[in-house]
Amino acid sequence: MKSFQFIYKDEHSLNQFIQEQGIDQHSSLLIQAFVGGAPFAVIEGLQRLINRILPQGILIGCNSNAQVIKEAIVSEIVLSFTIFESTTIESLLQEKSGPSKQLGIHLNEAVGKSDTKAFIIFASHLQLGIQEFLEGVSERGDEVAIVGGVSSDLPHNRPTYVFTNHEITSEGFVTASLSGEELKVHSHSVEEWQEVGPVFNITKAQGNILKEINHVKPIRILETYLGKRFVTDLPDSSIEFPFLLQKKNDKVAVYIVNVLTNGSVELSREVTEGETVSFGFVDVQDLIRSTTKLLSRLKRRPVETHFVYNCIARRRYVRDVTNQELSYLNQVSPLTGFFSYGELGNSGGEPKLMAHSLSYLGLSEGIREPITDIKIDFQLTPEADVMMSLTHLVNTAEKDIKELTQNIQISEEYYRSLFDNNTDFVYSTDLNGRFNSLNPSFMKTFGFTREEVLGKSALNFIRKEDAVRVRRHFYRAMDGREQYYDLPIASKKGEVNFFQIKNIPITVEGKCVGIFGIGRNVTKERQFEKKITQLAYYDGETDLPNKMKFREMVDEHIQRAKKKKRQLAVLFLDMDRFKMINDTLGHFVGDVIIKELSQRIQGILPKGAYLGRFSGDKFTVLLTKEVNEATISEITQDILETVQAPFSYQGKEFYISVSIGAGIYPRDGEETADLLRNADSALNWAKSKGGNNTVYFSRDMEEEITRKVEMEAHLRRAVEKRELFIAFQPILHIQGQSLIGCESLLRWQHPTWGLIPPGEFIPLAEETGLIHDIGKWVLVESCIQLKEWLDQEAGEFYISVNVSARQFQHPTFLNDVEEALAISGLPAEYLCLELTETIMLHDAAHTIEAMKSLAGLGVKLAIDDFGTGYSSLSYLKHLPLHILKIDRSFVQNMSDHTPDVAIVQSISTMGKGLKMKVVAEGVETPGQLELLKELGCDFAQGFLIERPMSLEKMNIFLKKMHLVTSLEI
Repeated sequence: MKSFQFIYKDEHSLNQFIQEQGIDQHSSLLIQAFVGGAPFAVIEGLQRLINRILPQGILIGCNSNAQVIKEAIVSEIVLSFTIFESTTIESLLQEKSGPSKQLGIHLNEAVGKSDTKAFIIFASHLQLGIQEFLEGVSERGDEVAIVGGVSSDLPHNRPTYVFTNHEITSEGFVTASLSGEELKVHSHSVEEWQEVGPVFNITKAQGNILKEINHVKPIRILETYLGKRFVTDLPDSSIEFPFLLQKKNDKVAVYIVNVLTNGSVELSREVTEGETVSFGFVDVQDLIRSTTKLLSRLKRRPVETHFVYNCIARRRYVRDVTNQELSYLNQVSPLTGFFSYGELGNSGGEPKLMAHSLSYLGLSEGIREPITDIKIDFQLTPEADVMMSLTHLVNTAEKDIKELTQNIQISEEYYRSLFDNNTDFVYSTDLNGRFNSLNPSFMKTFGFTREEVLGKSALNFIRKEDAVRVRRHFYRAMDGREQYYDLPIASKKGEVNFFQIKNIPITVEGKCVGIFGIGRNVTKERQFEKKITQLAYYDGETDLPNKMKFREMVDEHIQRAKKKKRQLAVLFLDMDRFKMINDTLGHFVGDVIIKELSQRIQGILPKGAYLGRFSGDKFTVLLTKEVNEATISEITQDILETVQAPFSYQGKEFYISVSIGAGIYPRDGEETADLLRNADSALNWAKSKGGNNTVYFSRDMEEEITRKVEMEAHLRRAVEKRELFIAFQPILHIQGQSLIGCESLLRWQHPTWGLIPPGEFIPLAEETGLIHDIGKWVLVESCIQLKEWLDQEAGEFYISVNVSARQFQHPTFLNDVEEALAISGLPAEYLCLELTETIMLHDAAHTIEAMKSLAGLGVKLAIDDFGTGYSSLSYLKHLPLHILKIDRSFVQNMSDHTPDVAIVQSISTMGKGLKMKVVAEGVETPGQLELLKELGCDFAQGFLIERPMSLEKMNIFLKKMHLVTSLEI
């Protein structure tokens, strides 16, 4: 058995890798594809590619948050190929159409055999009844290892997919079953929880729906203990702090998968009234111990290949420990897997959905020698220390104090043992707040003698500004309500520390006679919490508020602005063409420039302005003082100028510009989400206008956005409803006036909106990724139509099809061209692909290689709109181009005395020098045609010859051309 890992970039490199490793020579092959945030079209293309080059391979895959290849964590698509000698592999895709448990039972019936040793399962999302599905799988009773994970959530509410060789779904499961007598399986789940906070009783529940805990809606409990941010981010945040459900002698992690409008929550498994739950958090020390045991076992009995399905929460909160873990595992054998949104495993018991965990599967068909040169020594970085301190934050000795207050007649010996030997400081006061007892820890902590404290008011030992708050807690404790709060207290030497204080009433015969207090030094924990907050709410590179924190800031200022009836403004800033810096100079230089950008912008912002980093090269600014369009314009102008100043790196200067979108509260949104969305829309508008400018949001944009959303929905169905059609425009040989070619032009006839201009819907298709499927349809239909004309002897000419930059860069584009030619039966030399000059801006090396592959098929290549883009002559002379198409703007402005004549003549001369044909577009007058003839252009296209025509009119045109040709003969 052997595994190979590969970062997928394009078909050529994949083919080369497969050939080098001999993967195509094996019949029993498992392929796992972890495709990051890839959309449906990319997954579909990957399926076709793998089915074509590795038809024997069994494929399963899913969207993922990040991918593991060996010991590295990457964002690219990762393919894992595992070759077996004597193992049978089957795959199954199941869409959720009924009870999840029945799906699990059916899985065993469909692909489970008597010698099945393992199921690898991927789920498309959390809301599928995953626990019930796993219970159905385990009903068979065999000791079958179950491992896998849940596809990670994607931004903008995009669906997440799971897939096999021929099927894709966003609502279901995919499974690979591994069967064979020789197969040895080692599965393990590393899931370690620490119980934190109080224990709650489930007082109302129905199936998976938790309705009340402690007679209160669960959402209220969650908000009280874990905060508003946690509740806002549900169900995503549930993987950070799940419920721990008491089951027999074990605690099981249970996750919130859905929040209901009435404050109830849907859980990942059933719960019943009377059961107890608490909050769980990862225990880093136990996690390291479990992983060390796993690694020690693997050293003694190493596997031949293994996979990990790891939690994104571990990557986020214990990243350094996770990185070390992957490094050690990779030393056993090459590792692959992905970071999931919930892990599946059954190590040591029934299969279950887990989080903050690692689901592991090791496989062998043979026996390997023990490994002796792996030294396991996890290093606890500051990041892990933070987590350990949180998970080991022990509750105050509340239980001991309660026992004292419930039975004041307890023996003096027991009382003194609890009071004097407590490591936390303990004290009591009378009803006036004067100290009447102290334990030894109190004097040790603060350095006072007993005489200096007893009889004194507790308020004498705290800061004046805290007195009101402490008095309020004291009175509440007197009313019978336990109080829990943090308080900074200075020692006798003036050293200030933070203490966690608990006030509990001392009751005798139902009456409060005093207050017990207990305190613990939590200074270190608060420092760690501050660091955790920094990690969670601030960008690691610039220390600016991140997206989450910025939203909170906008929320807070909107609440203030509502009361004071003031305006606010949000600016979205996006650096123009910043990707070119990353691509040419590397991400390290990009990060350096991002830091300098943040410092520059911060330096010119006025008082009351807050800068945040939204993502990548995108920043946000919140303006809170004297907000009006005049002041906003001054600030945005300052930002434009400071960004345009050159950046220096290694003696070289680089220039970038910025696009800015502005939204004003309350005019452009009274809620944070609306204001941010509209400012972002204004930014997109600014970028569409060429960048380096500022655009204010307007309702016209909202209408335009609404229309775009509607248009996108209609465009997705336009092909199947046959609303798209192809128009044809002839291309003539100028000298002989004979038909030499024909351009296919996409058109959309909407039943309500009428004929929609291509300039309106084609950019939308590119933006949404629909261009690949639509472009492929145009390619196939155009080839089929020309083949029909050739078979009918309607003429001898080529057909020209436009290809967008995004379509050309798609990994499966070469396959699409081959498929179109195969389906239609059209000889390759009759197909011409029109490419724009901007294609050269996207990975020039890949572009040149792709062009050569297309030319190798025999396809003609043309550069469209030549003269308006960014073509480099050094590229042109090396490209396998056949045709240059002069942009219509030069042709339409031609007259005897304009520079455009010289431009057209130059292009024509250059084309001949490069052995290319030259097509002049936009020919509308006989004078233009005559001038082009004199300038030596080869072909012409334009309204003078014919406008783009429907198929019926093109057929008539071809008959006329055929008749003219026959008469001439």
